Amino acid sequence: MILFLLVSSSTAQVDSLKETTVVVPAESLARVIKPLLPYKIDLGKNFLGSFFVQSIENIRIEKGKILFSSLISGKDIKYATKVGEQVVNFVVGDVNLASRWEVSFKFDKTNKKLLLKPDLQVPKNENEFSQGDALVNTLLTALSGIEYPIELNNLEPVKSEFYNQLLTAKMDVSDVYAANDKLFIELIPTVEIDSLSEQ
Repeated sequence: MILFLLVSSSTAQVDSLKETTVVVPAESLARVIKPLLPYKIDLGKNFLGSFFVQSIENIRIEKGKILFSSLISGKDIKYATKVGEQVVNFVVGDVNLASRWEVSFKFDKTNKKLLLKPDLQVPKNENEFSQGDALVNTLLTALSGIEYPIELNNLEPVKSEFYNQLLTAKMDVSDVYAANDKLFIELIPTVEIDSLSEQ
């Protein structure tokens, strides 16, 4: 079918190709994340200084959720707040906050969005927090328990040339789910074929 389209049509589209499932084990996810760290994060305009996610470890994938531990660090952090008409900078100091997360997820097939709800787990050593750790933990607690929509169907198409034809493969995410410490992503490919001689 593909060869027939290549030789007989200057522009064509192949629909309803077989669905493809990408399987991502927890250990593979860990290997992908590791080179990205430390990762700088923005915790709001009131903080002066830089925060970094230093590590993401102990990744486990269960049905409908991903669990992991992380370490967030910051050095010489200050917190700016307005008192009356003046902005006052409170010295927070260094931050080394170890935390555990449980991120629930589900795929909205109607709107094609992945819905993530991160939940910060209650720390066991909260009484040992520094001033900076306690402040950042309070902020992260406020951000957890909220569902965040993530757009998935804006993946960059894959393009290649073949016998004077330009093949453009687009991937639409049709489902995302988890089982047996693996993440499953179902994709539906659509291929467009254009003649390079007419461009």
